[in-house]
Amino acid sequence: MIRIVNRLAALLAFALLVPLSAQAQEPRFDITVTADATKANGSPWDGVPRLGNSKLNLNAAPDIAVCLVRANAKPECLWKPQGRRLLSQCQNAWTCKFDNVALAPLPIGLVFIDIDARNHDIIDVAVLTDRTDAKANDEIADSLRTAMSVLTPHRSEDTKERLVRSAKLLPLADCADGKPCRLTQSQFALTRR
Repeated sequence: MIRIVNRLAALLAFALLVPLSAQAQEPRFDITVTADATKANGSPWDGVPRLGNSKLNLNAAPDIAVCLVRANAKPECLWKPQGRRLLSQCQNAWTCKFDNVALAPLPIGLVFIDIDARNHDIIDVAVLTDRTDAKANDEIADSLRTAMSVLTPHRSEDTKERLVRSAKLLPLADCADGKPCRLTQSQFALTRR
């Protein structure tokens, strides 16, 4: 009887350790995002658009956050909730680093946003992939559409669809090891942990 209990305890311990070791093998990266000095149309990220990127616009730098979009899941955004407000880990900064982020399973969507009080600005959208599986990439595109509805509810459907269609499809290896990947209004790099 003691022998059976010992075996069951060993099997239970092994079963509990397997998911932990599998999770430890999950690729983790630091994501460094650098936004352009202005939006593509020349207006500042924060402040009054007509004042441009002048000294009168005290908070012209964006409040960068990144949202991870997995197939058929809600977006997981890396920001700091403070009461009813959302804050960036790097308030009013052109560059922000997000440490130790799990980027599995691939493909995964990345939505870089400028956190605003009422309606976030989309900085850029990208899809990291390790293959050209059209079905998996389509599922991420569908999940990106849902994420856009959650993150930017006041934007037009045409704008959201344009953002999803213009999302760059990038092999993970192209942006890893600190090599910057250029997007429309920003660039990002991944550094393996």
